[in-house]
Order: sequence, then C-alpha cells, then structure tokens
Amino acid sequence: MLLRLLIVDDHPIVREGLKAFLGLYADLEVVGEADSGEEALSKSRSLSPDLVLLDLQLSDGHGLSFLPRFLSLPNPPKVLILTSFLEEDRLRQALSLGASGYLVKHAGPVALLEGIRAAGRGEVPLDPAAVRLLARPARNPLASLTPKEREVLTHLARGMSNKAIAQALGVSEKTIKTHVSSLLAKLNLKGRTQAALLAREQGL
Repeated sequence: MLLRLLIVDDHPIVREGLKAFLGLYADLEVVGEADSGEEALSKSRSLSPDLVLLDLQLSDGHGLSFLPRFLSLPNPPKVLILTSFLEEDRLRQALSLGASGYLVKHAGPVALLEGIRAAGRGEVPLDPAAVRLLARPARNPLASLTPKEREVLTHLARGMSNKAIAQALGVSEKTIKTHVSSLLAKLNLKGRTQAALLAREQGL
C-alpha cells in the first residue's frame, strides 16, 4: 500500500535529502513539504497525507505545539517526530500528545525507513535511546523548585494573585513576584496559567 508523506522541517537541505531518499521506494510518496507548522497544517488539509514527518524546531515555533492541531484535522494524518535531539521531557510530551513515534535524524537510513513504514502500519517506532529513556522513572518536573517556590506554586494553582499569596505567606508582593519568575524559568513555562495547570497535574 502506498504511504503518502508530508515532510515538515525548517532546513531546506534536510527536506531535499529526505525527499530524494524516500523517493527511491515505490511504497512511499512525498506529496509535499513545509518549513513551518502553519504551512504544514495548510498542506495537510489540501493534500491529506497519511503520515507527517515533523521536526521539533520549525520556523514559526516548536513542533509539539502543532501536533494536537494535526490530529484534530478532519482527516488527521499520523505524525512521526523526526528530530536531531532526544530530550526526555519532549519525548514523553510528544507521546502523550499522540505522536505515532519518535526518531532521531542520525539513526541512519535503514532505521528511518523501517520507522516510517512501521508508523504507517499503526505501530509506534522509537529510537533505541528513546526506549531506554522511557524505561526510566519519569523525572519529577517540580524537583528543581525550592520549598518556598513549591508553596507559591500551590497558591498559584488555586488562582490566587501575587498580592493574595503575599498576604497568605506574610511576605512582600515583590518577594512573591521574584518566586513566580524563578519557578516559571525553572519549569520552562510561559505564564501563570501554565504553572497552575502543571501544579494541578502534579497534585498540588
């Protein structure tokens, strides 16, 4: 059965290399390519590929931010992450969001070819290093926080303002702002809403 592919990568040389390599196989057809998430979503709507090869670094944002949008399309493709880097947090996030697999670019042509075909069959191909990472206990994302930062995060999860948190803890509002900025940076979060959601997920 023919597997129709959309290549999404912000490096033209990578896209051309993948297109040339995958074009050698009769069961694979590259129907389009894109360097951004928005362009890829548009082409997915018009071309209806079976499988999207999605890089994590795109010209308009992180690939994982587009993953749920691919899967919510009227005719959703499978999405196989193909990246240069293997990070445990990104790996677990990608799989939790519904990625059909996670491969690294330096794995070699045979591993890439087998992975693409496996994803097309509905399997979940993983780089061997990814399998080893998943075999380890999940890292606690809050482990880097100080006790005071965890306390502030608990109040954030309740929807409290900096002023209200300061009154509850008996410190200045400026101190709370410092704690909030620090915990957001440590957790790589963009704002209070994301922090509150994470805190609830972790049972705070």
